[in-house]
Amino acid sequence: MRSARRGRTGRGIVGLILIGVAMLVLGGLGAASFMLRAPPTDPETLCRTDIPLGAHTIVLVDSTDRLEARHRRKLRAVLAQERARLSQYDRLTILRLNVRRPQEPAVLFSRCLPRPPEQTNPLFENARMTQARWDEEFAAVLDHALRSASAGGPQRASPIIASLRAVAADPDFEASIPHRRLVLVSDLLEHDPQGFSLYVSDADYAHWRAAAPQGPPDFAQVDLRVVPIDRPDQAERQAAALETFWPAFFDATDVNSVSIDPAP
Repeated sequence: MRSARRGRTGRGIVGLILIGVAMLVLGGLGAASFMLRAPPTDPETLCRTDIPLGAHTIVLVDSTDRLEARHRRKLRAVLAQERARLSQYDRLTILRLNVRRPQEPAVLFSRCLPRPPEQTNPLFENARMTQARWDEEFAAVLDHALRSASAGGPQRASPIIASLRAVAADPDFEASIPHRRLVLVSDLLEHDPQGFSLYVSDADYAHWRAAAPQGPPDFAQVDLRVVPIDRPDQAERQAAALETFWPAFFDATDVNSVSIDPAP
């Protein structure tokens, strides 16, 4: 009798232990599922809505003059490099300089990079589909930008500075964002038929500043990458602009750092 009671008691204790272990396992699985639940995001930009944006890269493309095949290859490579720099929920925006409304660059693409599928819970989100959609939209925008950049001829103006001001004033690129990066893809030949132009032989920063009541844009704490687009017929002007005008201009914007890609 005593032996039977001890057996029943032992089995009861083992059962209680197994139930406790099962509850712990289920609790752990529940906690893990909760941890893998996707944070709330904006359906258009895919950026998180529960915390401020942590990083934003803007690529400003100056295609006021036709981009030749070598330029388009360079642009494709640059966009691939900038995409590879992104961490999850970093935002990438591609803008194209708008000659008619330089203060309103055309937005070609603006999305935050979603979480990679391996860090998500399939119960709450189809991460592979989200990632595939992001990649498809990025590729489509890139192809469209390259096709449009190869069409047409020289435009009547190249208002690079006005477009840079527009970037600096963009509320989605405000100074509260900890990490901001600007990539300027351009021939760097600023030209306003009614104002300042680097096609004038004695044009320099002092001349521009004297005629610019607004002054330079504010790019404090912005990392700037400049990707020159070569124009062989304007090589001397481009060299002069890179040597005299743009270093002084970028310095006046209080930019955090400047890197200039080598010419193609």
